[in-house]
Amino acid sequence: MALLSLLVAIPLGLAGCGHATVPCPTPTVELDRLRAETERAREDTERAATEEGAWEARKDAAEQRVRDIEARNDSLAGARPH
Repeated sequence: MALLSLLVAIPLGLAGCGHATVPCPTPTVELDRLRAETERAREDTERAATEEGAWEARKDAAEQRVRDIEARNDSLAGARPH
């Protein structure tokens, strides 16, 4: 069984491009497609990072407003007669 597997694998490994022993070069169309896909992914990542930064800034501002309101409420509670 192992011998049969070896006999099948050897010609596949030696076939290469045009029966040469080197791999076939990737077609230019495929390279262009992959470059475009990579560029779109990079742009999407940058856009997501920018949006995340904006949301983080909004969240920080909202947290600061909550702290300011809580501080104001605490100072008002201390100023009220008991």
